[in-house]
Amino acid sequence: MNKYGARRTWSELCQREFASMKECRRAEELTLLEKAGEIDALEFQVPFVLSVKPKITITIDFKYKDYALRERILADRTLRQTYIVYEDSKGMLTRDTRTKLAWLKEKHGIDVILS
Repeated sequence: MNKYGARRTWSELCQREFASMKECRRAEELTLLEKAGEIDALEFQVPFVLSVKPKITITIDFKYKDYALRERILADRTLRQTYIVYEDSKGMLTRDTRTKLAWLKEKHGIDVILS
């Protein structure tokens, strides 16, 4: 158990361990969406370097291609464009995490969805 009460959880569906039950559930949902063809190229624990010296990194829980997102935004079934989505499961959003997410957007132009 970590200092915020999260317990590491094993997923039979994903065949891996996750930092929390919340992250595990979301990973299983995304895995099922990938199997259904709604998303593609699901990746877990995607690292980004924010600074080399001193070395500062952030690891985002999920990265995937969402085909339906463009359709939901435009409500036009003929336009089927791919969106790359970065998503992070957070039970507690700390000041450190907020700072790193802002830095990630500034340095790499990446917006992260918090779930």
